[in-house]
Amino acid sequence: MKFVVALLGVLFLAVTADAGASMHNPFYCYATDPIRPMTNMASVFTSYEAIRRFNFTTVNPYRSTCTPSRFWYMGRYGARFPHPIGMEEMIDFAESSVQGDIVSNYEAGRTSLCRQDFEMIRDFSMENDFASGFHLGNASLVTDSGIIGIQNIARRYQENFPDIFPTTYSPERFLFRHTQSVRTNQSARAFASGLFGEAGAQNVVYEDVPERDWFLRPFDFCPAFNDEVSDWDAQRNAFRDGPEMQELIEQVNRRLGFHADQLNFQQIVDMWDWCRFKTAAYFEESGSETGTHCPWCAAFSVAHHLILEYWEDLGHFYFSGYGVRNQRLLENLNCGVMQDLINHMQSDSPQVARIYMSYTQEVQLLLVLLGSFRDTWPLHQHNYAQQAARNWLTSLIAPFGSNLAVVRHDCDDGDHDLIFYLNERPILVPGCDQQNGVCKLSVIVERFQRFVGVNCEEVFCSNL
Repeated sequence: MKFVVALLGVLFLAVTADAGASMHNPFYCYATDPIRPMTNMASVFTSYEAIRRFNFTTVNPYRSTCTPSRFWYMGRYGARFPHPIGMEEMIDFAESSVQGDIVSNYEAGRTSLCRQDFEMIRDFSMENDFASGFHLGNASLVTDSGIIGIQNIARRYQENFPDIFPTTYSPERFLFRHTQSVRTNQSARAFASGLFGEAGAQNVVYEDVPERDWFLRPFDFCPAFNDEVSDWDAQRNAFRDGPEMQELIEQVNRRLGFHADQLNFQQIVDMWDWCRFKTAAYFEESGSETGTHCPWCAAFSVAHHLILEYWEDLGHFYFSGYGVRNQRLLENLNCGVMQDLINHMQSDSPQVARIYMSYTQEVQLLLVLLGSFRDTWPLHQHNYAQQAARNWLTSLIAPFGSNLAVVRHDCDDGDHDLIFYLNERPILVPGCDQQNGVCKLSVIVERFQRFVGVNCEEVFCSNL
């Protein structure tokens, strides 16, 4: 059996494969495209709701014939504003001459922009485009749409597992924990308010955040890991300098009318960041299947988004994925988390739900530990075309709000069923039933026996 975890159904790979075959269309018109597939191609800055709609996500609480009884959740924070450095770069770009230069280029007949796309770029203003929310005071904070997205995730799990999630909070039944960052704090509270309402969420008790949080932020407290991934961006940089990206730079410049004094790679990334963050910042509030308009998405064809998405995937693959040479060290980073998951699933204590809020690296590390989304061939600078249908596609596996949830179902034989959900879709785990995704608790315990009963604070940053 191929050692890979795949999403149930063929939609994921079929749609991805078709998208990977996309050719650059210099006359593509973003404003009039009713589908806008690039909404699902923003790597880890993709809107959760966009991916949920793309996957037709629905949780089936009856996948196991046994009784659901316990819940464990590791989530990433919701859609946020850029970090300070990225926001400063985007502000500098917005205040540069590029917008005015594109207007001049269009009026001189040098662009291949449709009229609607040109008008969107011409009318762009930083203040209006982000409703005055785009300023350094909001850097890294979760947006209103990000809060709504996390609340909706909680509500859907509550609807599907009402016996686990009553609408009234009880400290005996629930554990909530987040990291020291404001964005994970905001998201944990959004999850609580999704379950218990704004008033009920005021009663929720959150675990203290330790100064050395090796449990939810193991990558920040492991020097050996930092040494191991010191060259994480080598393949990404090589791809940036390779033929696909260089052709993209040339094509974007031609599309926007820069034939002599051309935009550089960083300016192009700044436009893509405006596209990605604006789309994710308002998706849940837009009421649209494709999200709100973002003028700077118009700078790119669909093929360009695919290339930029692969560039991002390379970075994550070699930082928190299968591209890390020392896989044992990478797996051990989640010793504490896997031990906690197993202990919770083996327990019959009154505490039935444990909710953790962390970062995209933590979700990706868990997927690697499970053997999820492993490709036959590793991603590298030279095989972009061959990886059109890759499993390691961060837009789908690690968007804003991404989460891995595990539900225990109590069975009469005592060997309980576990179902692993990634972003509310069941995944197939090696050693488990490959038809319906049901895992036996005994199989998981045996597979990860090396984490049971050990001192994870000593193991998490080792090759043991």
